[in-house]
Amino acid sequence: MAIPVVLPSFAWSSKKAALDEFRSLHTGGPYGVYDRIADARHDLMLREVLDLHPDAAEKIGPGVDHFFVGKTSDGDKFNVRPDATGIWIKRVDGSEVDFSYRTCINDNTAESDAKEGLRIAIDDLRRAYRAQRIAAGTFVSDVSGASFASREDAYVIHDNPSWGQLTYHFAQSEGGWDKVLVHSGGGGVQIGSHLMDQGVLDRWLAFYSKHASPALATPTEAASRPRPALSAWTP
Repeated sequence: MAIPVVLPSFAWSSKKAALDEFRSLHTGGPYGVYDRIADARHDLMLREVLDLHPDAAEKIGPGVDHFFVGKTSDGDKFNVRPDATGIWIKRVDGSEVDFSYRTCINDNTAESDAKEGLRIAIDDLRRAYRAQRIAAGTFVSDVSGASFASREDAYVIHDNPSWGQLTYHFAQSEGGWDKVLVHSGGGGVQIGSHLMDQGVLDRWLAFYSKHASPALATPTEAASRPRPALSAWTP
């Protein structure tokens, strides 16, 4: 059975489909070696998948400035082909480090599974919020005031608290990430992992409704927002 991959702003029906799209960024795609990943959608994909890396805090360091295509041999001098490429991070302090999106996608953890379940649980609320903004005639970016060319160009974002802060503090209130259990639909045709316990789902929806402050942004604006420390907000 195919295992879906769900990020805050993207979803793929299988790990293969997700890996293929990420691989296309540095192999046979629009970017050459040492090119900056300039497209806002691609940048946002990478920022969101990086959050799933088991060493995300170490990889992000003082903050991500941008991503670029680098030679794998620049990091691993001995065990790769000289022409192999991958995705690298340029940090805000000028330092560089490679990271494996394959690790992010293939290595499920209690945290990544729980985040996926929490994300899917509020999908209807996100869509309803965007539809509400369209109906109200306020379908513009809350960051810049720019108009959106289409519904798909409007990303629902969370600031103060951020999505990371919301999910982290909810998980803490439940006793940790491993207490937010998920399932994949029991063989049904579903995308992603869903919260297993109705009580957890009800508490999450109440927590989200109480604390979340959704807003709209363009892909570029969504990708360039700072990632505040989890401890910078408490419910």
